[in-house]
This record gives sequence, C-alpha cells and structure tokens, in this order.
Amino acid sequence: MQKVITINLNGNAFQLDEDGYEALRAYLAEADARLGGNPDASEILRDLEQSIAEKCQRHLGPGKSVVTMAEVEQILREIGPVDNSAGASHAPTPASAVPQPKRLYQIREGAVVSGVANGLAAYFNIDPTIVRVVWVMAAVLEATRADRPPMLTIGLYVLLMFIVPYAKTSEERAAAQGAAQTLPYKLQHAVEKVKATFTGLHHRAH
Repeated sequence: MQKVITINLNGNAFQLDEDGYEALRAYLAEADARLGGNPDASEILRDLEQSIAEKCQRHLGPGKSVVTMAEVEQILREIGPVDNSAGASHAPTPASAVPQPKRLYQIREGAVVSGVANGLAAYFNIDPTIVRVVWVMAAVLEATRADRPPMLTIGLYVLLMFIVPYAKTSEERAAAQGAAQTLPYKLQHAVEKVKATFTGLHHRAH
C-alpha cells in the first residue's frame, strides 16, 4: 500500500505518492537554497511552483487523483535544475532551446465572445481586431449575396468554439504564440526581470 500526501503548490492542492513527494520536496528545497540572497527569490519560487502545478494537472483526470513518482520525475526533468551560479539565471534551464510549433487555441483574455478571434490572431500574429473585422465583413457579404442570415459564417465560428481547445496553462498560451519552450512561459518573464536587476546592479558597481 502506497502512502499518499497532499501538498499545496502556489494555492493548488495535489496528492502525490510518498516517493514523489520526497523527490519534489528535495527539488524545491534545493531551489530555495540556490536562490538564497536573491531579492526576487520568493517570486521566482512562486512561478516555479505554479509551473509544477500546471504540469501536475496534466497527469490528473477522471479516475486518477494522485501524481506518481514517475510523473514527478518527468515533470522535474522537463523543468530542469535551478541555476544561480553566476547571479544571472535563477530558473530551470534545460539543455537545449527548441522552438515549439504554433498551435491553435481559444484565448479567453480580452475575448469578446469565446476567444476564437484571439486564438486566430495569435496563430497568424495579427491584431485580433483585424480578425473580428474580417469575420464581420464575411458575415455581411454572405448575408448580402444569399439574402438570408449568414448561417455559414456563424456556423463556422460555432464549430471552432467546439473543436478548438482553450489555452489554460502558461505552456499552452506560449504555444499559441509559437514561443520557445526552453522555460515555462510565465517563468521566462521572471527570469528576464531578475537578469535586468542584476545587470543594473553590476553596471552601478562598476
């Protein structure tokens, strides 16, 4: 019988088997130690916990409520070790940077209806307003030519609402933009801010 332990990752509760819990506890303790003295350590650790929480959520579903040791090890390999060796990089740094292909998602942030237009705009790297204008013009053109409501245009939008998934995690939002996944998407911004802080301190010191 395997012991199960409930943990809290940045406000998200998860159940891990005992071996997985010990592996994650050791990883976070090492990350905390390596970030010692860094003024942004607490923020980086929060982003790190959030990234781990999002990856844990991928392994759960109906009939499965516990993250196993093997799954924890996979998550930690994806994130990589925390490196604070030169005062420049304070976050997981995988061995290689491989740009990920773009994927089409619905994006709720700033959506007018469902997020389809936002997702298409991110995929084609254009302003969402352009997508909305084109969609309205297509609907008007269809209604004018067919002398009836634009059922095809509306039907296509509704179809996309049902078949295109929502971008729920930071990695999915990054994939919607075609961003490289060398680091968890939210964590990249924290790293960039920390780098800027230490660069400024370095320049003032010299």
